[in-house]
Amino acid sequence: MSTLAPAAAPNRTDGALPGLLASLQTTLQHAPGLTGCMASSPIAAAFAEDSVVRPLTSTEGVWAVLRESGDRTQAVLCLHNPSAEAVRVSLDAVLPGRAAEQLRFVSGAMHTTQEGDQHYVHLDAFGHVWLAYTP
Repeated sequence: MSTLAPAAAPNRTDGALPGLLASLQTTLQHAPGLTGCMASSPIAAAFAEDSVVRPLTSTEGVWAVLRESGDRTQAVLCLHNPSAEAVRVSLDAVLPGRAAEQLRFVSGAMHTTQEGDQHYVHLDAFGHVWLAYTP
């Protein structure tokens, strides 16, 4: 039995990011497959109709998108590695204003490390993770 593997590593272009964000916003705004479990979830406010979805800058080539509730009390971060290589992402660099907040794993796959005061998320090739910030 053969395993499935990407035919070729996708190339990230600056022009692709707006399309990705539009797709994420459309797909995740209503989260139809998660409606039942999202209704009582502490992260539900980050997926409400008045939520704010914004791209973040990541120097590691990772696509980062933050979803925040309208009142900014709940936040969910999505990190996606579009490359064929594993990467390490500094959470403190992606969201420096939230460095003191606690993170909870929501979905995806990752492992973490800490070096000094820096916290890192490690993503496999083509991997992603959803993390929730709690004050």
